Amino acid sequence: MATTARTRKTAAKTADQEPPAEATDVDAQEPDTTPAAPDAAPLEPPHVNEAPEAPASSPYVTPTEVIPDEENLSDVILDDATGQPPTDVDGVFVPLTPFGSTLQCTVRLVERTFLGPHRNPVTRLLQPKGAVVSEGIAARVRERLDAQAARTDKQ
Repeated sequence: MATTARTRKTAAKTADQEPPAEATDVDAQEPDTTPAAPDAAPLEPPHVNEAPEAPASSPYVTPTEVIPDEENLSDVILDDATGQPPTDVDGVFVPLTPFGSTLQCTVRLVERTFLGPHRNPVTRLLQPKGAVVSEGIAARVRERLDAQAARTDKQ
């Protein structure tokens, strides 16, 4: 009796260790699914879409940066409070801070110009009083004020 019990246990152990025959047959029958490399390169390069155009710049600007274009510049810039050209051209723009690069307008500047096909007279705001502007904008307005003062001195 002892011998039969041992043979049954040994037979059970060897059956557990061997893999089933069906599993090995199924693995061998599956096809290889990895894509194969092409034999030759494509004739044309791939199509690449062009980058979209950059958005157009905004037509809106802050009121302190508005200066008309060259063809619509006026010959007369006036202090709105007095109705006359500013007497102190250097005092029109003062530094906002002692060491800053921005300037502040001390008077309300308007200009008289003529617009449209019939050259209609228009008075428009050039710089409001207290406007904070860059040095470049202030320099352009000062140049126009200096040219205006030179013209009035000659007359």
